[in-house]
Amino acid sequence: MGKRAIRRITASKKALIRELVDVLYDFLPLSSRSKKATTFITIFAESNVEKYLEKGAYKKANLTNGFENLIRYHRNLPYTVIRKVVPAAIDYRRYERNPLKREELNSLIDLLHKLDIDMRSELGSIVLDETVPEIRVPPEKLVERLKDHPLVEEISTEPLVQFKNGHFNESVRKASERFEAKVKAISGSDDIGKRLMSRVFSIPNPDVRLNSLTTDNERGIQEGYQYMTMGMMQAIRNIFSHGDEDQRSPEEAYEMLLYINWLFRHLNNVE
Repeated sequence: MGKRAIRRITASKKALIRELVDVLYDFLPLSSRSKKATTFITIFAESNVEKYLEKGAYKKANLTNGFENLIRYHRNLPYTVIRKVVPAAIDYRRYERNPLKREELNSLIDLLHKLDIDMRSELGSIVLDETVPEIRVPPEKLVERLKDHPLVEEISTEPLVQFKNGHFNESVRKASERFEAKVKAISGSDDIGKRLMSRVFSIPNPDVRLNSLTTDNERGIQEGYQYMTMGMMQAIRNIFSHGDEDQRSPEEAYEMLLYINWLFRHLNNVE
């Protein structure tokens, strides 16, 4: 590889590296289709050593080759990589509802020390929450209220099903994106998000007119609706479309669905 070895990898060290990989194996995925996911490959890539993880090989072979080269050719980089792997693993395993255990972290600390990488104090001070996160199921009353509420078709279909199945963020995301799509269809505008709402509902000559705009109250409704839809795009549609928002409670998702339903009701009246 053209680099001078920093550490000599003996047969016993190779055996320790295989044990290290066995411990690290479930910490993170090797790779992911999501560009936002943290994986072993993304962490190695941040240090420009992704070449150590040969694409196409099995995960264990990848990691064994990767950590063997990391330990052999780099003095400080193993510390850097482990400092990134552990917090990412805590988040990933919590998301998977399989929290990282103290036993696993202790095994990692012990094996690193045997490989002359002393992180006992640093990793030993990490506080782990080993409780399994609860799956929040929407209260039955909220589901029944939604089912009994006069929902518009855009919400009574897929968004309602997602809510009933516990996918609260997804239900709100789908409802807000359907609202945006309907505004675009009615107005014929190619704008998106806040800018779309700002332009098509703007008085005195809106592309989408909610009423005749002949009285102060009617103009107030038009302008207020413009600002409410702009806010919905910023605070709901954009946030939930990113896909990395913390899961909201069923109560909050319920309230947001009803708010979007109310916005739809006005919009559907202009057709």
